[in-house]
Order: sequence, then C-alpha cells, then structure tokens
Amino acid sequence: MTINSNSLQSFTSLNGAIKVTKIDDTNSSSNKSNEAVSVNISSNATSNTTNLLNSLEEKTVIQARNGYVNPELEARIKILNDYYPKIIEENNQFENPYTHIWDKYYNTYSPYYIEGLTKEERNAAHSNEFDFQRWGKDNGSHDFRDPMFRDRDNSSFYDDVDVASRKAFDREKVNGQFKSLLNKYNISIPQDTKLSFTIDPNTLKATVSGTDDETLAKSIEDVINTADNAKQLFLHISSSISDDSSQYNAESSSKYGLVQNIKDVTGYNLKDLEIKDGKFVTEDGTDVFQIYAKKINENPNKSDFVKQMTISSYGERLSELAQNGFDSVPDLVLSIDYQNGSFYDVKQSENFGTEKNGWINELKQARRNEELAHKGEEYESQYLDTTQFTTKYNDIDLTSKKNTIKNNEQHILTKDELMLKYLLGYEKETKNEDINTLAEKLKKMNEKNKIDNNIS
Repeated sequence: MTINSNSLQSFTSLNGAIKVTKIDDTNSSSNKSNEAVSVNISSNATSNTTNLLNSLEEKTVIQARNGYVNPELEARIKILNDYYPKIIEENNQFENPYTHIWDKYYNTYSPYYIEGLTKEERNAAHSNEFDFQRWGKDNGSHDFRDPMFRDRDNSSFYDDVDVASRKAFDREKVNGQFKSLLNKYNISIPQDTKLSFTIDPNTLKATVSGTDDETLAKSIEDVINTADNAKQLFLHISSSISDDSSQYNAESSSKYGLVQNIKDVTGYNLKDLEIKDGKFVTEDGTDVFQIYAKKINENPNKSDFVKQMTISSYGERLSELAQNGFDSVPDLVLSIDYQNGSFYDVKQSENFGTEKNGWINELKQARRNEELAHKGEEYESQYLDTTQFTTKYNDIDLTSKKNTIKNNEQHILTKDELMLKYLLGYEKETKNEDINTLAEKLKKMNEKNKIDNNIS
C-alpha cells in the first residue's frame, strides 16, 4: 500500500492492529506533498499472542471426529420406531404373535398374507417386525430395505456417499474449531493467504509454511501446538484420506500406530531411543519392550487373553522395526492446506474443503439417477471412480476476486483517506468511491474550519 502525506508523523488505528509512522529523511532535499510514508502494517494483530499463550489455559479445541450422523439414517430409524410398536400391539391380539408375523410374510394361504412385496422387502419387513416384537423399540436392529422406504432416496446410504458426507461434515466442524482457536489468541490470517500445515507423526507438532510473514507463521504454530490440537488435526487429516492419497500408506500408518502405542504405555518415544542388539533401549540400557509388557500386565482393565494378544502383537512389530532400523519405514508425515477459512486436502483427488466438496452432491445425484434407472435390477455402479466428479472442483481458484486488481489500478490512499479508513474505525474493505466521498467531506470540513478560524 502507498500512502501520501504532508505532515503526518504517526497514528494508530482504534484496535491497535495498524500503526503508521512517517520517517523523516534529513538528507533528502525532496519536500513534495506526495512524499511516501513508511507503513508498518502487521498482517495480523499478534502483538499479544505470546502473552496470551502464557496466560490462557491450553485447551484441545480441534476434534478429528465430531459425531456425524447420517440424517436419512436418523429419519428412517424414527419412522421404524413410530410404526412398528403399533403393529406389535395388533400382533399381541393373536395367540401366537410370532406365528402371525410369519403368516403375514411367508404363508401365502393366510388371510393376513401381504401381497406385492419383493423378496428383499419381504425379508426386511419380517426381520424388522420380528425384532420389534422380541426386543421392543430402539432395539438397534434395523433393516432399511423395508418396503415403507421403497420410494425414498437411498443414495445417502451408499458407502462412498456416506463416507464422503461424514468427511465433509468433520471438515466444516474442524474449520470452525480452528477459527475459534485463532480468535482465542487474537490471530487473524489475511485474506487469500495460503498456508500449509505439516505434522510430524512422532512429536505430533505442526509446522506452518506458505507465508513470508514469519511472525504470523510462528504465532499460528505456537497456537496449533497447544494442548492436543495438532494431534487432533493429524488424526483429522488421516481420517480424510482418500484411496489415491500419495502421502498415506499402510506401512507408515502401522509404524505410527506402534510408536504411539509404545509412547502411551511407557512414556518413551521410539524415535529418541537407541537400538542395541536388535532392541530399543532406554538411557539406562533397559529394553523398552520389557517396560511395555510389564505395564500391560499391570493393567486391571484388560483380560489375560487381551494382555497376551497385545504383548505378542506389538512385541513382534517392535522387534521387526528394531531389527531393520527406525528409519527403515518412512514416517507418516501428513500435510493439509488452509486458505480463506477452510482446510483443503493435498496429494489426493477427493477434497473436502468448503469450496471444493461440491462433487459429493453430484456423486449422490448420479448414484440416485442410476438406482432409478436400474430399479429392481442388479447392477455395478459406473460411478465408483470419483475423479469424474472431483477434477473440476480441484481446479477452483480460491483466491478472491478483489485481489486480482492490478497494482497500477489500485487506489493510492492519501493521509486524510487513510485516517478516515483506519483511524476513524473503517476496518473493512472500502470501495474507492466511498473513500473519495469521505475525503471530499473532510476537505469541506477543513475549509469550513479555516473560515471559522479567520472570523474568530
């Protein structure tokens, strides 16, 4: 931003986030009215972040999973819970309710036999009614192929659609949680700034890159690494992985699980331990596996069978890693981008960020249309490869339009305009014509003041 000034020395905006200072150059012979003023505008109000980090209680705000429930699933459970208790009341009027239920669905000679059901619907309805009769309402056993759902949209029950919907749901929750974490420590990320968060699986600490503002990056790192926020973000990234992810593999994931399990039980991080004679050993030479086995055996909440299986399984994996070396298996280092209020997945085709998850609804509609076209038929879906939906969304440019203005088209603020925009509290982006109008009003006010001063 360029600012013109005549005699302005310094001022600070109302919230203290912006400070403008004129630097006099006594060696310069220039005294033009449009002399540039040095402006030190921090990209965010982080001056007190350190103090807040020291004074505020650390709290895990980010949660990898946020209790997603398929809305169609909930709706159908309610329908079943409302419908079948009434049917059970009718069944109880018969001498043997279970025989009556059988007759309704499988005895073609019974006057109560229900016509017009497919084999799948008949089996589902019988199963539902039998379970309600035996176990009552909210028994946890539901077959959603029941004929009462014949005309309802089943697309949200497809595994790929349901899983994608859950991931998008969690992403929106995590976005909001991260925003509240930033607000807690008075950190504001400038519009269009694209950040990358990379998390070490051994320390579960995040590093932030993507900006030249080192103060901003350091402040965000300090905040995301409070409590277990970085760990939860790591787990969220892991739970958002799609099948074609290039940053995830089963071997590295298994290593991460082993390292975390050993650390949770013993307090030791395998990465920090020395390997001697094919064993991870502590500073005093103790085999960490001995410590692990002892802790597991002392756990009163585990059965002897579970203890034996746990020690055997993790002991075998621990020994293999020690024999081959800690670095023989790559670490599961995970990254995710952040821009304009949302996290965005990297190194995979499926993106669950706010502006790039529209492919989920398109996939759902395509599966719905496919189901209707093959009603009552067995078929293999042609939409199992989601890249036919994700590609165009991954090409979306997240940069806001207002920043596409060329530099030579940007309005250069004068001292009076800057004062109007910031000193008087105009913190939001203001249109050029609004600035000009305000500046004109200020000019008239100054002229009136001069006249009044002359009269007095």
